[in-house]
Amino acid sequence: MCSEVQMERSYRFEHSLKKEVGEMTRLRWITVSMFIVGILAMGSAGHSAEPIIIGSVEPASPPGSIAQGSEATAGIKLAVEMINKQGGILGRPVEVQFEDSMGIPEKGRAATEKLITKGKVSMIVGGNHSSVCMAMSDVAHEYRIPYINVNCWADAIREKGYGEWFNTSVNNSRIAVGGAEFVKALGVKRVVVLPENTDFGIGLARGFKNHLKSIAPEVDCTDTVLDREAKDFTPVILGLAKDPPDVVVPIMDPPTGYIIINQLHEYGVAPTAKTWLLDLDALAELPDFWDNVKEGGKYLAGIALFHPSMKLTDLGKEVRKLHMEKTKREASRVVFQGFDAVWVAADAIKRAGKLEADVVIKALKETKLVGTRGTITFSTEPGPFFQQWVEVPYSIIQFTEVKQPLAKAPIVFPSEQATAKPVKP
Repeated sequence: MCSEVQMERSYRFEHSLKKEVGEMTRLRWITVSMFIVGILAMGSAGHSAEPIIIGSVEPASPPGSIAQGSEATAGIKLAVEMINKQGGILGRPVEVQFEDSMGIPEKGRAATEKLITKGKVSMIVGGNHSSVCMAMSDVAHEYRIPYINVNCWADAIREKGYGEWFNTSVNNSRIAVGGAEFVKALGVKRVVVLPENTDFGIGLARGFKNHLKSIAPEVDCTDTVLDREAKDFTPVILGLAKDPPDVVVPIMDPPTGYIIINQLHEYGVAPTAKTWLLDLDALAELPDFWDNVKEGGKYLAGIALFHPSMKLTDLGKEVRKLHMEKTKREASRVVFQGFDAVWVAADAIKRAGKLEADVVIKALKETKLVGTRGTITFSTEPGPFFQQWVEVPYSIIQFTEVKQPLAKAPIVFPSEQATAKPVKP
């Protein structure tokens, strides 16, 4: 009798245990299933948030200025990283598709068309070498795609009056005025300009000469146009050595700009006790400047669109800090220009609320945005300042030592920014 009772109790216990285990298993499966469904839902939601693709065309190989292209790319990537950390644009992540222009107009044109027709980009930012931008602007205009210019200075690009083309880069007219005002302040009598044979070089030389004539008609200013792809300028420099001017003004993108500075130094033309050397291409800011010019850079005076003592916005300070952390070196103006172009693009798309070109272009025209170096707006005045950020800050600095860091180079112009007076060897 006792044995039967024990068996009954054992059976009931086992039956209860199996029932409890079964219920626990069922609950676990429900939990797991809900978890899997949640993961799939999250994946589906992430997949549906298609990225916004922005195109960029920069020189990444010779004969283009690789240094300037890589600096612009660094700034563009910093902006995208910051935007995505803040949630992207319209709830969508941002990606950039890069193409190489090689600094050649035909390559830039083809790269721009590829981004538009195959990459299906919503907007393009970028550009180095004004002749390349001249070609790319025609494509952007033809396809009605907004394009924000990072580093092409030629007034001729603006003078086309294309509604799709916007400029956070400085333009030749602003640099021409600054350079001419500095030369007038030096009180010299004879100036020789050495521009490269491009829209940028010839245009800036013309603007510089015209403005100098208007403010200092007593100064004799001539120019000799040089081939951007040449490697030796001995015949021209020997002529200058026989009859040195008071100022030599090279206007040439690297690597050619570095070559001409070195040869002017090697032949004892400039900088010397007789002759100032004034660079109007802002080469002094580039990270490879001292790697390429060495002794030739000592006593060079040059346009700087960024100097560490120049005022930055809070955003600019953050960009400078991030760039320093990533690269362990100072940012150049091209880093800030690349960043600003993407920052402006993102702001316009957000305000437009969609990616349709006409709506985004309208938003770009109405831009009033704090960038890295000031508040960016675009002029509507036809001519060299059309859809241009007019108040791009600049200074003229002078190196007084070989391998002198930009931060330690004194600002010598304009007077309200100057930390020292210009000096000769």
